[in-house]
Amino acid sequence: MKRNSLTTAVVAGIAGTVGIANLASAVNLNPDGLGQVLIYPYYTVNSNSPGNNLQTLFSVVNTTDQGKAVKVRFVEGYNSREVRDFHVYLSPFDVWTANLFKLPDQEQANLLTDDNSCTVPDIKGATGNGLGQLPDGRTYLPFTNARYSGAYDDGGPTGLARTREGHFEIIEMGVVTNATEGSLDAITHVAGVPDNCAQVIAAWVGTPAGYWITDPNIDIDPPTGGLFGATLLLDPATGVSSGYSADAVDGFVTDGTNLHGVPGDVNPSLSSVRGLPAGTATAYVFNNGALISATYGGGFGRPIDAVSAVFMQNNIFNEYVLGGPAAATTDWVVTFPTKRFYVDNLIVGAAAIQPFVQVFDGVSDVEVGLFPYDREEGNPSACTGSDSDNPNCGVCFSPCDDPTFNAPVLSYEAQVISFQTAADFAADSTSPVLGSALANNVDVRADFLNEGWMRIAFNPTTEPHLLSASTQGEVFEGLPATGFAITNYINANAAPGLLANYSGLWHHKGSRSCAAGQLACS
Repeated sequence: MKRNSLTTAVVAGIAGTVGIANLASAVNLNPDGLGQVLIYPYYTVNSNSPGNNLQTLFSVVNTTDQGKAVKVRFVEGYNSREVRDFHVYLSPFDVWTANLFKLPDQEQANLLTDDNSCTVPDIKGATGNGLGQLPDGRTYLPFTNARYSGAYDDGGPTGLARTREGHFEIIEMGVVTNATEGSLDAITHVAGVPDNCAQVIAAWVGTPAGYWITDPNIDIDPPTGGLFGATLLLDPATGVSSGYSADAVDGFVTDGTNLHGVPGDVNPSLSSVRGLPAGTATAYVFNNGALISATYGGGFGRPIDAVSAVFMQNNIFNEYVLGGPAAATTDWVVTFPTKRFYVDNLIVGAAAIQPFVQVFDGVSDVEVGLFPYDREEGNPSACTGSDSDNPNCGVCFSPCDDPTFNAPVLSYEAQVISFQTAADFAADSTSPVLGSALANNVDVRADFLNEGWMRIAFNPTTEPHLLSASTQGEVFEGLPATGFAITNYINANAAPGLLANYSGLWHHKGSRSCAAGQLACS
């Protein structure tokens, strides 16, 4: 009995100290892949060779026995202005899938779904509402430039080509119930088809006012999570594909409310994060085995900082492979999923908010350090100690012809880093694997580093990047980042007639740094 009492007291003390007992009550990046919010770091329908446009296939899975109302939002890569959003209503244990593609005679990306789950507005089999139609009769949803052109011009390109790459997010708005109108029954599949999608579509009709126009809280309970997602980047010409799992953010809404709102609205967004007390949000961040609790809002930063905190990295690491017998090519995707809330003038006005430094006006540059190594520990830098994060000790983006060496900069919310020769990159300024127009290039071959790995320093000595302090004084260094490396291979030595194209994808690794004045974060 004494042993049990002592054990209980110790466990309770630990839980009270670090908040383990209430881990789901704060924003956290769930390593198990389930959450209320899913961040998909990259989509593309760009061309990586003449006449060949990539496609992006993706899914969202509801692992729970509850109905879910989710917001699906696609944002372009420059400044994450919205290019499409809509609602999907998932029945218990449901999966929703779709495909992004480009048609030869069009500029924009499009979305096609053959899935039966309810969407608002209606997409599959619908007509009108700006939908396009394929020769086989299936309808698709074109992406739009409405939020970055005309009155919403942000200084970047205004054409539809801007919609062809970016990232996307799926946000659980709430749990669908039968409390008043029987909405759960309407979205639940019967013999593979939802019972009454027309009901939930009509609920959002303005004239006469549907029940969700009157009150979006009807038949909606607070979010509970349990979503996961995946994406497949497909190259039709070479027959290769690579997939990734979406980043899962849990504890996004913990104040007992829901986020159910009008389809097509910019809300809910990542800035809709809600905790207690009202107007605040707490992030739980693991750093070298220690759990850091950081609360934002109420005069100490903003609630969106809690979402940024779980993505903060002071370094990211990954590998690259170039040339050789496998004719390898490598691209890295680097996405800052919350950057727009710090640099978009529609949100922040005339001044950027740390950890970013420049309001978007076609670009929003942040300085970084690039430090490649070959597989035998070779690297072009001799700097150590306090200079280890000095961009002048690393390499530059192509072309490297400025004798004063300007620090490398990343300019967009979602961008690609390629590893080509400077001459190859200068020929078309796109990346070889993903065909990105938002690409920078590192010519590691100039330093004879054809195969190896690279570190990107997000808190360089030339331009510190610091997230606003939490209520407890914690300051995370670096930038909120996610992404991956993708490598394509061609085996020229394969027997004639055999397919010899391969692809692999690896999520970035990272390190964190946090300080609270002279103390360590806790």
